[in-house]
Amino acid sequence: MPDRPFEEDLALALFRITQEALANVVKHSESSRARVSLRERDGSLHLAIADQGIGFDVEGSGALAGLGLTSIRERAWLIGGELHIRSTPSQGTQLDLSVPLGAARKTE
Repeated sequence: MPDRPFEEDLALALFRITQEALANVVKHSESSRARVSLRERDGSLHLAIADQGIGFDVEGSGALAGLGLTSIRERAWLIGGELHIRSTPSQGTQLDLSVPLGAARKTE
């Protein structure tokens, strides 16, 4: 977990992305577990969410992406994040988000 405060808007966006990703795990993955980590490294926040569920075809879901994935992608874009979603059928899904902190830090 980051050891310094960051902007409330960024915190809320990260919370909502995590909330939606975990809702997708519950609804679609058929996995009973998920791993969530948030770390600060090299001037960025790195959020990772992974499950060992049934996975899905990320490339094939583009036009058919549900509201959940669309919401995650839009929130990531709005906070200047770089989002990568990797999934392999029968091997689970990993969401990785990197957000630069430069302008997002609170000044005290």
